[in-house]
Amino acid sequence: MKATAELPNCRIAWWIVFLSVVFSAAAAFASTPALKIKLAHAGDEGEEKRKEQVERLAQQYDLKKYTLTRDIVIERGAMNHSSPVLTLNLRFLDNDDLALSAYVHEQGHWVLMERHRMDMQPLFADLQRAFPNLDYNQPHGDGTLRGTYYHLTVCMLEWQAMEELVGAERARKVIEWKQGDHYTEVYKTIIEHRPQVESVMKRYGIKW
Repeated sequence: MKATAELPNCRIAWWIVFLSVVFSAAAAFASTPALKIKLAHAGDEGEEKRKEQVERLAQQYDLKKYTLTRDIVIERGAMNHSSPVLTLNLRFLDNDDLALSAYVHEQGHWVLMERHRMDMQPLFADLQRAFPNLDYNQPHGDGTLRGTYYHLTVCMLEWQAMEELVGAERARKVIEWKQGDHYTEVYKTIIEHRPQVESVMKRYGIKW
């Protein structure tokens, strides 16, 4: 009787070990790839802190899905931009959620550049038709007509990524804060017309 009673327990223990190995392997497989971060000014204390912050966030969150380029430059005084090398400035050293949103925002540009280069013209036309007369002047837009419309998709990708990474409530706070800081017309549009923006994106398969 004793041996018979122990058999189910052995099977349960075996399954626990098996599932632990499977989940551990999946977690390792899905972890953020190693980032190649360079400083624009060697020895700059602020740039060092930003590099440490990005590396810490890359360990804290699984950013594999949101990392299309691993080459990153940290540059004091620069404007964040995605190409030719993804470059981040020193803003948001005291706010991890905003720093994380800046990272996924610039990676979102790479979604368009790498996967939808041939869609850009019809995408622009569809976005302009759906949301006519967007103010593209800064700080409402990025200063260019096409760039402002493309930012509707990039900022939507940013919002979607933040929801998956930090949850809907914190993600919403980030997007609402940015609406009052820069690209104000863009963020306002995606907040007020999210289903319509996502509908256009779905038409072109724009996703992480």
